[in-house]
Amino acid sequence: MTAGEVPLWNSARSGRPKRWWTALFAVALAVSGLVWLAMAFAGDGTYEAIARDGGFDRTALLSPAGSPQATARPVTIDALVDLHRSWSAYVLGRTSAPPSRASELFTADEYRHMADVRGVFAAARAAMMAGLVALALVVGLALRRGVPATGLLVRDGAIAAGALVLAIALGAAVAFEPLFLLFHFVFFPQGNFLFDPATSNLVRLYPEPYWYGVTLRVGGSFIALAVGVAIAGALLVRAGNVGERGGSAMVTRR
Repeated sequence: MTAGEVPLWNSARSGRPKRWWTALFAVALAVSGLVWLAMAFAGDGTYEAIARDGGFDRTALLSPAGSPQATARPVTIDALVDLHRSWSAYVLGRTSAPPSRASELFTADEYRHMADVRGVFAAARAAMMAGLVALALVVGLALRRGVPATGLLVRDGAIAAGALVLAIALGAAVAFEPLFLLFHFVFFPQGNFLFDPATSNLVRLYPEPYWYGVTLRVGGSFIALAVGVAIAGALLVRAGNVGERGGSAMVTRR
């Protein structure tokens, strides 16, 4: 076999990375990638697109919130997007206070829940930064074993991360509501996330089609990212092996 015929998925000749390196790379890539994508898809454009596709671009909100005398008032997509923009800025930490002008539309319990969501996102951002540091650390360790070993780390770690997210995505496709509730029970153990769709404006602003649409976008984008990273790692394996073969040939000729 000539150097140009080295298989794309060939194993590294200078040694494989340790298994825990690959596991750490996979977890770090999944955490940092999913958090980044969740924040990226929290924008106005995503909300509007899902609202139109999901049929809640025109809805009615109750005012004053939580009152037995509340009146349902039609709300346009522009008003919904404006409310989403205010809430997303708060929960993502871009503003320090919740949207006070929406006080007539949301109850005290809903405000408390959104404060909890803000706390979860703060922890998620910290986890994303820790994941990026872990990625840099483990790649640095692999580089000490050579380019092929680094390629194997990147390739195998990306495949593992993509397979994990794909499995979760397939589960969400067939059992979204149970997984959605499980997620909330894990991250909001205080249990203040259950609201009556008939009386909650927060549920009307963020109905199930919104969360389903966001989940599909985040999951699909991450799988595409993992595939790209895996291909990049495979190319590193090939380039490293070709380089080693070329170097060995030069030594032999001498």
